[in-house]
Amino acid sequence: MSHWPLERDLERSFRAATETRERIAAFVRRTPLLRADGGRRLLKLESLQHTGSFKVRGAASAITAGDRPREIVAASTGNHGLAVAAIARTIEVPCRIFVPASAASAKLARLAQAGVELVSVDGDPLRAELAAREDCERREGALLVAPYNDRRVVLGQATLGLELLDELGGEAPDALFAAVGGGGLIAGLAIVLRSHWPRCRIVGCLPAASPAMAEAVAAGVVVDSPLRPTLSDATAGNIEAATITLAICAALVDEWALVEEAEIAAAMRGALLERHLAIEGAAAVALAASLRAEDGERHLVVVGGGNVGAETLRAIIQGAGRAAERADG
Repeated sequence: MSHWPLERDLERSFRAATETRERIAAFVRRTPLLRADGGRRLLKLESLQHTGSFKVRGAASAITAGDRPREIVAASTGNHGLAVAAIARTIEVPCRIFVPASAASAKLARLAQAGVELVSVDGDPLRAELAAREDCERREGALLVAPYNDRRVVLGQATLGLELLDELGGEAPDALFAAVGGGGLIAGLAIVLRSHWPRCRIVGCLPAASPAMAEAVAAGVVVDSPLRPTLSDATAGNIEAATITLAICAALVDEWALVEEAEIAAAMRGALLERHLAIEGAAAVALAASLRAEDGERHLVVVGGGNVGAETLRAIIQGAGRAAERADG
């Protein structure tokens, strides 16, 4: 695959995303767009996607882009691994997933049930990513499916932007809110939506406990970012130094919103009790940022995942957001 700059050649990137959507159609579900709060807030429910998150888009894109690999290697805090495992099982290829030892127990349990080989790595989730890359380089015929630092993955996530254009057309929202970890989702959304919705603000939403991409954009280079416990485990951790998503985020994302743990817990609780939606912490980061920016504008919120454990939900309902970290983390 040629390597034109995704963030600058938007027309070519849009065509590539369209081709990717056709290639992965068999693996991806069109998810509902819920019009809430009198139509002022549009919730794109990728929490109802296959495997419970948007990650299946990028995984399917990377795995189907070339010849069938002998085996697949990936690193994940949960959602990316579940997506990779599902595609690997469909094409009957063995799969090895490197996971941080601190990953949420509910997601680890689902990965174990998926029949993949799990390799636990201590420390920041970035260590698991680097270990997976090193492992793959030693194995002939193995395919590394990176969670965000892969143009095929970014183009897979871009298919969500195409779906939003189908649903809303020229009815552009005032702002789009999406959670950011390594930046694959928001990068994909931005390369599709930037030129079609030029007046729509693209807001990257991160837990204040793990603001790696926002700090990298501010510095102009990936920096070592502090990591504290967070309900948004799917976006937690540092990012690869040479990630392609940094340039895209720096060029195309308009604003960065850092969300505190109490806000994340409140958004999860409100989604469940008021909207009847079970969403995970990373999805709640985007929703919380939108709720904080309540100003009469029309917001589009990407509800990126719904893989949340029962203990976390129980703690959230009881109003004990910090207890949820101990329960599932």
